[in-house]
Amino acid sequence: MEEKFKPGFTWRSAFAIFIAMVVFVPISTYVNLVVGGGLPTALMMAIFFSEFLRLFGRPLTKQELFILYEMCAIGAGTTWYIAHVYKTYFVTSPYAWSFKINGIPLPELAPAWWVPPRTSIIYKVRTLLNPDWVVPILLTFLQYGILTYLVEISLTIMMSYLFIEVEKLPFPFASIDASLINTLSERDPFQLRLFTLSAVPGIIWGLVLFALPILFGTVLIPIPWIDFTPFTAQWFPGMLVGIATDVSSYLYGAFVPIEVATWMLIGSLLTWCLGNYLSLTTFVKYFPAWKEEYFYGMSLANVYARSLLRVWIVPQIAFSFALMLVVLLDTAKYIPAMFKALIKISPEVKRESGYPSLYTLLVLYLVGTVGSVVVFHIVVPDFPIWISVLISVVGSFLLTVTNVAAVGLTGYSLSAVGNVWRPIVYMSGYNGFGAWVFSPVIGGGSATSWTFMTKVGYLTETKPIDLIKALVFTLLLFEFMSLFWMELLWRIAPIPSAVYPYALASWPASVISDGIWITRSIGINPQLFLSSFLGMFFILLGGRVVNKFFGNIFSSFGLILGIQTIPPLAIPTFVGSVLGKFVFPKVFGEKWERSRSTIVAGFASGEGIAVGIIIGIALILKATWVWPW
Repeated sequence: MEEKFKPGFTWRSAFAIFIAMVVFVPISTYVNLVVGGGLPTALMMAIFFSEFLRLFGRPLTKQELFILYEMCAIGAGTTWYIAHVYKTYFVTSPYAWSFKINGIPLPELAPAWWVPPRTSIIYKVRTLLNPDWVVPILLTFLQYGILTYLVEISLTIMMSYLFIEVEKLPFPFASIDASLINTLSERDPFQLRLFTLSAVPGIIWGLVLFALPILFGTVLIPIPWIDFTPFTAQWFPGMLVGIATDVSSYLYGAFVPIEVATWMLIGSLLTWCLGNYLSLTTFVKYFPAWKEEYFYGMSLANVYARSLLRVWIVPQIAFSFALMLVVLLDTAKYIPAMFKALIKISPEVKRESGYPSLYTLLVLYLVGTVGSVVVFHIVVPDFPIWISVLISVVGSFLLTVTNVAAVGLTGYSLSAVGNVWRPIVYMSGYNGFGAWVFSPVIGGGSATSWTFMTKVGYLTETKPIDLIKALVFTLLLFEFMSLFWMELLWRIAPIPSAVYPYALASWPASVISDGIWITRSIGINPQLFLSSFLGMFFILLGGRVVNKFFGNIFSSFGLILGIQTIPPLAIPTFVGSVLGKFVFPKVFGEKWERSRSTIVAGFASGEGIAVGIIIGIALILKATWVWPW
């Protein structure tokens, strides 16, 4: 009998990943410091190796392409050691010195296990390869490397089995990645032609959108949106008004169910338009810090950043917890089935998928979470241990269930889920430094995206355990390469500096934001969390009742996602969903459903290729050598 899944992590895909890391890790790290973000390395390496090996009559299988594509995406977006250099900027920045706890400036409170003392030579010679870094780097690698990976890998396998095998959620965006991989591998004439034709307008639009600002500093079409907020502020202060300029955001909306997109739009407009307006007018007395910081003429980005910090961050987290409780009510009946299936996993399923037993997964999960709590309390002994146990051991599983369910149903993750720690530290009454910059493992961030990858793997018939093997290989490889290249880039010039303009522009704002949190200047009211949680919980329960009587007209995920999504991003999703539901099927007939993934993958790929070419040209044109002093 032919196996359902085939291997994808082979010596060829491993070698391709290694070459990709060697070539693109330094470029991605440099681009992150210069312009922010990374490069579309996943697409470029998939196309390069696919065509290169095809010339020798040994093309990559679609399973190998899948592994290469997803691992390159991780390598392009991960820049671990930038965080260590940021720590050195934090303790030397005048912004950090202006924040104090009990009269002591924050840099003087920074412990040696977090960053080397300011008397260390590393601040003069700019190096990560010094004995003073041993404890901070090893501690970070233990907590956010080894222990975190144990938690995330165990959660990935459990969530994959729960939401792909048992509950069978659609993961609407997974078909786009799978279509790209299948098109490159199978080379079906119709799909390949459609992919190529779709890539052409993507390349053109990418050149129009990014060429002038990146190469010449001239903006023809604003990125990522056209901002009307400064102009509408005289009538509607605080409202976020803008239109997204990236066509891909509209195309991706075609995969989002119409009821989800509708409630995303409703939630976004109620929060960021009506809610922001009322917080500066009718309810201004409840948000004095927001009123003090707001001024007419603020850009959309600034209004969003300040209103999120001063008004919405706590309600958003409370809303996510309310959704988590509702999701548990809906999925509770499936979780025992998932555990039971993993306990009694059949030899055939185990042979095909490679899934380990539930006992193995629980051991990995408990070693990761409990171990991280122990490590955390060794270095931060004055923080309440029951909070750490609750949020790491229990919260990691519940938050991951909620976030993966959101991605599985809508394609979008809940942004507030990854921001729970600092509000929890604030509401705990903690008045030190360590717990703000270090935490126990809170799983779910990587497990959500890795479960999505697993779904893509199912669509490309790749053995699930091969994804886990590739993840371990890639993450360990990237750990060492990132250290080497970050060391070199820091020695070339100070970070931040004019040589690294994005860091120069963004790091001071990050220090100020950190300082506001650490000194407890943000002004969070615990009662706001409780009232927000209860209010949203009953709204979501009411929505479930409505759905029982009138069909699925209410979307809990859509509403919460909309609350966390600003209008310039929610509107394209709604427009794309309407086009995908009502317009394109009538225009293209049955071909639309069969070809939409290829069309969107082609356009997004074309745009990614254009961005990669433009950034490559920019790096060549602006290449300079800076003496290390």
